[in-house]
Formats: sequence, C-alpha cells, structure tokens
Amino acid sequence: MSSKKVLELRQSILKHNTELSKLKDELETSILANERYNKILIQKAMCKKELDNALNKNFFSALFKRFANRNEKLICDYFKS
Repeated sequence: MSSKKVLELRQSILKHNTELSKLKDELETSILANERYNKILIQKAMCKKELDNALNKNFFSALFKRFANRNEKLICDYFKS
C-alpha cells in the first residue's frame, strides 16, 4: 500500500480520536451522542485494522515472494546476473 494511503489512515484515526474525546462528556446524558460515539468508534477500529493489514501485508508479501518456489521459467532465469 502506498505511503499516501497509510498517511491518510493515520490522519483519519487521529481525527476519530479527537471526535471521541469531544463526545465523552455527553455520553451519559444524550442517546444521540452515545450512538454517534459508537459509530465513530467502529469507524476508528476499521481504519486501524486496515492500517495494520497494509503494514503487515507489505512485509509478508515481500518475504513470501522472495522465498516462493517458481514453477515457470522466466527469461531472466536463462541469464546469470
């Protein structure tokens, strides 16, 4: 995943944190604030999961590609590097 997308996800998580901190005071008094808090909390969790997947995917996919056994021959296989 591109670094731009990772940066956007991190900014989104920070934005959700600020919104959650603003709503914490109103949780006990307002049902609407409670519902909005829960929705933002779910959105934040989704962003965190997507960010974790993006960061782990790059590492593991690169590692897997390096050690994967290729059955087909590529043109570069015929020439020594």
